[in-house]
Amino acid sequence: MKDTVPDPITIKPAGRRIQGLDRRAPLREGLRGCGEFGPSQTAGRFYPMACVALEVTQRCNLDCTLCYLSDRAEMTYDPPLSVLFARIATIRSHYGRGVSVQLTGGDPTLRKVDDLEALCREIRRLGMRSCLMTNGIRASRAMLTRLAAAGLDDVAFHVDMTQERNGFASEMELNRVRKAYIDRARGLGLRILFNTTVFDGNFAEIPALARFLRDQPEVGFVSFQMQADTGRGVLRARPDAITQDSVIRAVEQGYGTSLHFDSAAVGHSSCNRYGSVVSARGKAVSLLSNRRLVQRVIAALEEVDTGQDAHIRIRPSVGRLIRRHPLLALWALSHLAGCLLRLGTGVLRGPVRRQAVFIHNFMAADALEEDRCASCVFMVATANGPLSMCVHNAQRDQHLAAPDRVDSPMGTFWWNAATRGLSARPDLPALKDPEVAPLKRLKGQLRAARQSRKDAS
Repeated sequence: MKDTVPDPITIKPAGRRIQGLDRRAPLREGLRGCGEFGPSQTAGRFYPMACVALEVTQRCNLDCTLCYLSDRAEMTYDPPLSVLFARIATIRSHYGRGVSVQLTGGDPTLRKVDDLEALCREIRRLGMRSCLMTNGIRASRAMLTRLAAAGLDDVAFHVDMTQERNGFASEMELNRVRKAYIDRARGLGLRILFNTTVFDGNFAEIPALARFLRDQPEVGFVSFQMQADTGRGVLRARPDAITQDSVIRAVEQGYGTSLHFDSAAVGHSSCNRYGSVVSARGKAVSLLSNRRLVQRVIAALEEVDTGQDAHIRIRPSVGRLIRRHPLLALWALSHLAGCLLRLGTGVLRGPVRRQAVFIHNFMAADALEEDRCASCVFMVATANGPLSMCVHNAQRDQHLAAPDRVDSPMGTFWWNAATRGLSARPDLPALKDPEVAPLKRLKGQLRAARQSRKDAS
């Protein structure tokens, strides 16, 4: 099933240069074309893209039962910094300042920390945000300190039972790991995020996990990512019990309140649901409970937005909104005050924090829906420009083998994941056949199949 895209999918990489002057137009038109650009929509209205994954390695020190990587991932070479810098420049060309660039993989912490520092500095220099996406095993306090000093904005820890970490039999036991990771990042000026894959093995624990994450004041963003058959993992189709609605109910049970996931949209509603809460002392209150107010604020911010091509600049835009729409600003302030009052005595005992809550519904590689791919707000940087994450996951081997062009003062060079360094020629070798790789270089389905044959013999 893997590495295939069903016809007639036509989504292609966006190219090395954006066409036209309005960076928000492609996403806006994609959402409008599938009826998703309503009054609650923020994508394409306030930003041209939510985030772009920059895969700095395919190597990983875990073998998740639900993994999006290629079976050939451990047989590839890391891209040179010159290739990654070229991709960062392409991201900046397409989406301008403000977009979040996710340093990911594989696990990016398997690269030299000097490389990660250089990438953080370049992303910061170009006016974008950087986020380290990691399982946290090698993300030491010393490493995070160095990266924060180099300009890293966010660190996203992915922790869940699909990783099969030794010594942990439940999501609740894994909270010891999450606590340790929070301690590593505390006080460094980094926004702390947590990602969790929702699958049959932890679905019953999602309310308890949501409650735990709600009560961590250092955590600014949590994401629940529904099981999808996208890559090499040994788990396959999602159980029927795991749906957007059932995950929403489980998360809201943990938070102890409705999160009003329909008030503000971030891309296609079948892909993403977004909530925002304020919390204190074990209680959370949704900031998006008044949908009419949310839509009025979105319309007013759109009116006063002077950027129009990159991410909205929130502080000056809010200032202009207050001056032009004082009654609306008073309404919003009154709503915020009401939210704080509903926190009760927790406001006085603190700390009071805002937390974003996402539910991601990724598509299986053999069940892509073209309208959702065309309005994707999560992209991957490829040799030929940004591409929808779900499409990329379904075509991984194709993109690992594609020649990546690097123009430099010394000439034009080429690279793909089958080569260690830059080449002066674009006719690069193909990826190696995983059947000839040693068992230690295989993971997921290929490793399981090879091990099964070995045991049988």
